[in-house]
Amino acid sequence: MVAFGSIKDLSSLPEAFQEAMRWLPLVENTLRHAKRAAEKLNSTEDARALKTVLHDCDKKADNILEIFEQLGEKSNGEYNSSVYRCIVIKQGKQRVETLMDGILEDLGTLVTHKAFLGEMHNQINLLAKAREYLAGICPSLADSDLADQPRAANQYGENSRQYNLFGEGTQRIADGHYFEAKGNQNFGIFPSKESVETR
Repeated sequence: MVAFGSIKDLSSLPEAFQEAMRWLPLVENTLRHAKRAAEKLNSTEDARALKTVLHDCDKKADNILEIFEQLGEKSNGEYNSSVYRCIVIKQGKQRVETLMDGILEDLGTLVTHKAFLGEMHNQINLLAKAREYLAGICPSLADSDLADQPRAANQYGENSRQYNLFGEGTQRIADGHYFEAKGNQNFGIFPSKESVETR
């Protein structure tokens, strides 16, 4: 909650941020109860399974916290989508709403565990409702913003050339050749222009 304070006043902040933060108290409350209940479990197998889910939730929550902190530090009073994009790509291409949905999904799995059936059963509907709301909002970044951008490398040597394009894209080569592909392109030696013309 404290980390959200550093970005809540940024102008043009996507709705996904507010929606993710709207459900943070529910997440914190559910996690608190789940951790307490997990400590009381007698079965080591159940405890191990629950700790795995709790660890996954904590990791996603840490990623959200990192996004908020870095965005707050690197933005000058206004939301900067390119800063957000860099942070998200560095973390593995998971937007704020995707991370929050993952936490809610994990918690939904957690509270349906037999160890919590009586104690936390009322959380199931709240978690499902939160996921439904998150699914209905506009993404904080378009899918195209998360797509790998093509990268190219051209190497020239005596009587030979090599051209590479990494990722989807189009490549136009100096000799006038034009190639388009949905994946990586690699070309080896091309004959010199003179040898092609003499044939």
